[in-house]
Amino acid sequence: MNIPRIVIAGTHSGVGKTTVATGLMGALKNAGYKVQGFKVGPDYIDPSYHNVVTGRLSENLDMWLAPKDQIIEAFTRSIEGADIAIIEGVMGLFDGATGLDETGSTSQIAKVLGCPVLLVIDAHYMVRTVGAIALGFQNFDKDVKVEGVILNNMAGATHANWCRDAIKAATGLPVVGWLPVNRNIRMPERHLGLIPTHEKRNQSVFPDMVKFIEANIDVNQVLALAKTAKVLPKPETSIHPKTPPKKDVKIGVAFDESFNFYYPSNLSLLESYGADIIRFSPIHDQKLPEGVCGLYIGGGFPEIFLKELEDNKSIREEILSTIKRGMPVYAECAGLMYLTKSIADFNCKTYEMVGALDGRTVMTNKTLMMYSQAKAKVPNILGPVGLRLRGHEFHNSIVVDIPENAQFAYKMEIGEGIKDKQDGWVQNKVLAAYTHISFAQDKRIAPSFVDACRAYAKQKK
Repeated sequence: MNIPRIVIAGTHSGVGKTTVATGLMGALKNAGYKVQGFKVGPDYIDPSYHNVVTGRLSENLDMWLAPKDQIIEAFTRSIEGADIAIIEGVMGLFDGATGLDETGSTSQIAKVLGCPVLLVIDAHYMVRTVGAIALGFQNFDKDVKVEGVILNNMAGATHANWCRDAIKAATGLPVVGWLPVNRNIRMPERHLGLIPTHEKRNQSVFPDMVKFIEANIDVNQVLALAKTAKVLPKPETSIHPKTPPKKDVKIGVAFDESFNFYYPSNLSLLESYGADIIRFSPIHDQKLPEGVCGLYIGGGFPEIFLKELEDNKSIREEILSTIKRGMPVYAECAGLMYLTKSIADFNCKTYEMVGALDGRTVMTNKTLMMYSQAKAKVPNILGPVGLRLRGHEFHNSIVVDIPENAQFAYKMEIGEGIKDKQDGWVQNKVLAAYTHISFAQDKRIAPSFVDACRAYAKQKK
C-alpha cells in the first residue's frame, strides 16, 4: 500500500509546526479520513497531541535513534488501517544531530520515506524576503521535495497576498494556506517545553486549533500533495521475530500523569517477543498488577507530582521489595529519579521515593538536552558487553550522594549520563539511566529484557 503522506517542516523551531500538523490531523479526521501521526526526533510530548486528535498512537521517526530499515518498518506497521500519514518535523527542515550532515533531521526522514514537504514559515516581519527563504529551502537539497508553503503569523490578507506573490515569483511553489496572528491558540508550557496531554491540562485547545486550520488552510490541497509521495520502500531486514512467541510473561509499564514518555515501537517490540504489557500508575494504584515479572518505568515529569508519588507509600514499598527479590526493572530518566531515595524539587523541598538506588535526585535550573551514545561495559538486562546504544538526554535534574561502589552499565561516548560520563546504574536486576533509547536500534534489546523477565518468572515458581 502506497499511503498518501506528507511532512510538515519548519524553517526553525517555534514557527508553528505542532499547531499546523496537529490541526491538519484533526481536520482530515473531521473530513472522514483515518489519520496516522508521526513525529521526527526524540520527542514524547508532540506525539501526545497527535494521539488526541487522531485517536491513534503517534510514532517517532529518528535515524539517530534507529537505522533506516527499522524506520521504514515502524512507519509501515503504524500506518496499517490508516488513509493518510502526517509527519511533523523537528527544529528546522535540515537540522539534525550535527551541523555537518543530515542524521536525525526532518529532511532525512522525508527522503527515506519518499515524502513531499510542506514548509511552515513565520512571515510576521517580512514580505519579499519570504521568497528568498522559500527558494533557499527549495534548492538546498534537491533530493528533498519541498512542494508547498504555509505562512504563519500574518497581519492580514494583504500581507499574505504579498508574501504569496513573492514565493510564487521566486520558486513557483503554492501557498496552501496562511494563518493570521492568533493569541488565543497557545499550548501551555513549563521548564521542559509543552505539557503532555496525559496531565489533562490542555485538552480544550484542540477543537479550536482544528477549526483554525480548517478555516485557513486548503486541506484538499494538502491531501493532493500527500498523494504525490513516492512508492514506499520496503525494509530489507526486520527487528520483529518472523513468528512471534506466545505472550507468556507480564511486564508492568508505569503510565500516568508522572510517567508517560514511551516510544510506541518499544512497547510493541516487547509484545512481539512475548510480553503482555500491563499499565499501572505509581500515583493512583496501591499495588502492582497481579503476576508481573518485570517493570518498565519510563520518562515523564515526576517533579510535578512529588507529593502524590510520596503519598503512595504502598506501591513504593512493593516496588522496592520486588527489586530486592530480583525482579528486572528498566527505568529511563524519570524512572531513574523515582527509584532513588528522594527527589528535591525546584524549591529544595525533599520527597521520599522508592529507595532502590542509594542516591538522591535534585532538580536544577540547568536543562541538559542532547543526543547521546553509550557502550555497555558490563552485561545487563538489555544486552551484552559491547552493546552500543544511541539515545538522547533531556532533563533538569542530577543524582547526588552516589556510593563509590555504585556499578554502571554504560560508558558514555557522547552525553553526560549519571556520573563521570557513566550511565545505566545497575543494582540487583535494575538498569536505570538518564539516556532514553529506541529498542528498534538493535535486535538484541527487546528479547533480552523479555528473557530476563521470563527468568524471574521461573525463579518465582
